Amino acid sequence: MKGTKRKLIFFVFIATCLICTGFSIGCYEFKNDPGGRLAPGNWKMTIQFEGRNRVFYVHIPASYNDTIQVPLVLNFHGFGEDVNSQCSRDGFIDKSDEAGFILAYVEGFGTAGLQSFNAGAACCSPAVGDGLNDVGLSIAIVNVIKSRCRIDARRVYAHGFSNGGGMAHRLAREAAHVFAAVSAVSMPVLVPDEVPSRPVPVIHFHGTSDGTIDYNGGSLFGNEYISANESFGNWAAVNGCTGQPVETFANGNAHSMTYQTCEAGTRVTLCTVTGGTHVLYGNGSVDIADQSWEFMSWHTLP
Repeated sequence: MKGTKRKLIFFVFIATCLICTGFSIGCYEFKNDPGGRLAPGNWKMTIQFEGRNRVFYVHIPASYNDTIQVPLVLNFHGFGEDVNSQCSRDGFIDKSDEAGFILAYVEGFGTAGLQSFNAGAACCSPAVGDGLNDVGLSIAIVNVIKSRCRIDARRVYAHGFSNGGGMAHRLAREAAHVFAAVSAVSMPVLVPDEVPSRPVPVIHFHGTSDGTIDYNGGSLFGNEYISANESFGNWAAVNGCTGQPVETFANGNAHSMTYQTCEAGTRVTLCTVTGGTHVLYGNGSVDIADQSWEFMSWHTLP
């Protein structure tokens, strides 16, 4: 009986949300695409890409003025998760409001509970199994937002968690002409043999007690992935970094090491959270949204 009552409350909640003009995620209501130029607010958008309808959610801060170019950040959730789980904990909407950039959450491909992005062979299906071109999708989404908002094309960035972190790495490798810098949480680069068309600044956050994506490397679905430190070294190599990394942040159980002398003025940072688990948002030692934005916003496309 108690279970039936809980289900009834749940369905009443869902029905209430559906009365709205859009879709509620976490504390935010995203209204349906109004068409034309986008004003401040939260907007649910759909794009048809390679025969599929793909969804993304755009947050435009109240400070936005359509006469002034602003940065854009694409944000990618983890495997089996969705935009709701990501935006409810990552702090990026608050950071968007504070810093004045436009934020777009991209919805993964697949049924609820199995949504993913094709970040590389190790992660994750169904996107990997279907061979989805999520790099091309991301570029297409950037172009749609640029056509509807006043975006500074030299300040487009990507952030992601877990599978989405792998997606951010992949965009840096395969779409370096679009993304000025990227930030990844709890996932190393999954396409380490791909060489970007230019050096790309990267910051990567990873916990040493991550039980999902091992800090020391491992395998997913029969495909191996490199360790956080190997990813750090791999990025340093493709970005032409020299010398030894230096500590650039330390607080509580988190510390960051950074290669500061890299080609084209880029940097590569690994922020290690000792004892940190897979979901690092809200860990208390490092504000990931704050650190990510501070790092990425330092850099623009040449």
